[in-house]
Amino acid sequence: MNNKYLEEYLADCIKILDENVDLLSNIEFELEQQKEDELVPEMKLTDLIDMTEDIADSSRLKKAEFSFMQRHLERSK
Repeated sequence: MNNKYLEEYLADCIKILDENVDLLSNIEFELEQQKEDELVPEMKLTDLIDMTEDIADSSRLKKAEFSFMQRHLERSK
């Protein structure tokens, strides 16, 4: 690689870094803030069980809808 091209390449890299240093700093700051956030559950065990049952019911409904649509498409062919 020619020295001239290497210098241009490095200059372009430095320019890109300079243009994005604020963005990268903001991302780093936000990630650090997220690490410091502490999750405090406000659910009781019964709430968690109810939510789990709701998710299971929803999953069964989605599976039933998918199966119904599959049968419908196979019949219409």
